[in-house]
Amino acid sequence: MLNRVHCRDRGTVLLLFPAAVLVMVVLGAMVIDVGLITLRGRELQAVAASAANDSLAALDEVVLRTYGIVSINQAQAHAIVTTAVANGPLPQAKIVSIAVNELQISVTLALDVELVMAPALGDLNQVTLTRSANVVVLR
Repeated sequence: MLNRVHCRDRGTVLLLFPAAVLVMVVLGAMVIDVGLITLRGRELQAVAASAANDSLAALDEVVLRTYGIVSINQAQAHAIVTTAVANGPLPQAKIVSIAVNELQISVTLALDVELVMAPALGDLNQVTLTRSANVVVLR
């Protein structure tokens, strides 16, 4: 009697295995795309921070040393950020905004990330990431 019960249940694993493989493939695809988005986001943040730090070269040192007034040339800061992004590791990043306040420079960049696995599973082909970095001039 025991042998007949075992014989009846022998094929159930074969029916569950394709479903388990499908679930693992979908989860693996999600891990690949989320990892890619995280990596590109960190790279974009580093580029924004580097461009913001480079834009401090637009600080007018003569005015600062002579009169003690912080003066940042906006056109020069914009040109420095544009050059830093174009020569950096993500030249395809777009400059969303460069805000120059009295003591602060803010740089916001955007990047379109083409997904690897998600297009095979649905309509999502790309994601747009946005990252900002601020630099404050201390007196």
